[in-house]
Amino acid sequence: MTDYINSVKAQLQDWKIAALVLILTVARVVYGWSWLKSGIHKIGWLSDGKLNSAGKIETVVTNIAGPEVTRFDPLYINKVFGWVADNIFLGTPAFTDLLVVAFEITVGLFMILGFRIFWAALIGMFMNTQFMAGGSFNNFGYIWTNLAMMSFAKYAELIGLDGFLRFKGINLLPKKQLRTPSQASK
Repeated sequence: MTDYINSVKAQLQDWKIAALVLILTVARVVYGWSWLKSGIHKIGWLSDGKLNSAGKIETVVTNIAGPEVTRFDPLYINKVFGWVADNIFLGTPAFTDLLVVAFEITVGLFMILGFRIFWAALIGMFMNTQFMAGGSFNNFGYIWTNLAMMSFAKYAELIGLDGFLRFKGINLLPKKQLRTPSQASK
């Protein structure tokens, strides 16, 4: 553990990196706490029998792919999102309630622990865009936070679980090695 602390201290010798790491570490803990708290408050969704996400999903479908939407959409992205929301998530609202709670708690824990920040922020980005499509425009700041965390994940994770694991040489999600054409022919 002392070696890890000394390694972090050495990386923080550059004041720009130190400032970035400090700001991102505080931001990710505050941001993670917000996600965790939101997920914990929604645990009641799993037992109240109300299928809480159903009304939100219907609003998402109406807002992004409803008949009154006349936005320019040449690739039919809004229609595809609307179809997925309508046919998959709206078809299983109890499961969707479970997913919302589970992912909010997961994003919160990953942010607080400093573990896989990029992926946690990507999931957060997806969820925030869905919340915004459902009419909840108080999530605009979260979108910017997600972008910052995704862009600077290496610095946000430095003082955290991922930074420690990276220092120890442990990679829980190893990258698949690409094979060269000469290796593929063998």
